Amino acid sequence: MLSHDFSPALRILGLAVAVCSGLSTVILGLNPPPAGLSKLNPSILLSSVMIGLLLLAVLGPFALHFMNPDRLLVLRAGIFASAGFANSVALSPPLAVPIQEIIGLVAAVCALMVAVLSLYKYMARDAESAQEFPPNT
Repeated sequence: MLSHDFSPALRILGLAVAVCSGLSTVILGLNPPPAGLSKLNPSILLSSVMIGLLLLAVLGPFALHFMNPDRLLVLRAGIFASAGFANSVALSPPLAVPIQEIIGLVAAVCALMVAVLSLYKYMARDAESAQEFPPNT
């Protein structure tokens, strides 16, 4: 079975998600609210996307950076999946600006990679522990 220690990769990619999401939030905040929305208030839409990015994609991954990457792997996968979702929402056509699109895409892909690696590490750890203790027959 293929087993690797993904702890450094989880830390590096997690910090990349937090930094890229923070840059994306700052870039969105520096631009004016989107124009041409008839049903939604543009400033409320921009503010809510920025708050979502800040909470889900900056603070969550940054807090997980200081935790042991070998613990709470399912929680880590969930937080990074929500960070990827927040970054993908920020990539919607009315909101996105050219440089923010690239940074948001990098953050979303890195968040997806951390979520998948966390789940893989969780499943590999359970498989290794099952092999250590054979069932009694």
